[in-house]
Amino acid sequence: MRAGFLMLLLLVPPVTSATDEVQFDYMMNCQGCHLPGGEGFPEHQVPRVADHMGKFLRVEGGREFLVQVPGSAQSDLDDASLASVLNWMLLAFSAAELPEDWRPFSAEEVSELRRTPLIEVAPVREQLINLIQAHENSGARQ
Repeated sequence: MRAGFLMLLLLVPPVTSATDEVQFDYMMNCQGCHLPGGEGFPEHQVPRVADHMGKFLRVEGGREFLVQVPGSAQSDLDDASLASVLNWMLLAFSAAELPEDWRPFSAEEVSELRRTPLIEVAPVREQLINLIQAHENSGARQ
């Protein structure tokens, strides 16, 4: 029986990591609400980030919003990890929407912004979406 078990171990390929650390942090801290592909959960007021998240960086206040929403600001991730997850999400889910002058979040920026988390998210988000729509309708690119 022992020989059979050892033979089985030799036949089964070793398990390797399917994700990197940043993607793992997304899976453990964000994916439960935003889902694997960033499609969100609108029925539970969780917005889609795929094909939209980068648009927030095109309007005033949008960059801050991405860090100050409760899911970001109050996450258990340290500042550097949160910055990495936000940058990963932007590139993985919304690269085509990023402004040409986009710069990645830094740990220092995240540390500063998450000190003032949003309490009333919906009105701020609605205001930013209106700005995004006006920006898109004007055809302007920042």
